[in-house]
Amino acid sequence: MTFGANRGQLDDAQKVARAHWANATEKWNDTTQKQHEEEIIVPLDDQVTQLLRAVDQLTQVIAQVRRACEIDRVESL
Repeated sequence: MTFGANRGQLDDAQKVARAHWANATEKWNDTTQKQHEEEIIVPLDDQVTQLLRAVDQLTQVIAQVRRACEIDRVESL
């Protein structure tokens, strides 16, 4: 599995989205923008951050499983 590459793509996309949002808020600053940010942008950004953490944890678990399987395979030879 290529969790590292996919994680990197998601991390990059989050950074790009943050930059685009920062650019948009320079030109759009009213109550609708603030509502959009509170209801959509912030929750989405938080979910992506949580997903990145989950991918990091899953990557560690998969590495542990691979090591355990490797040890079992060697011991069974």
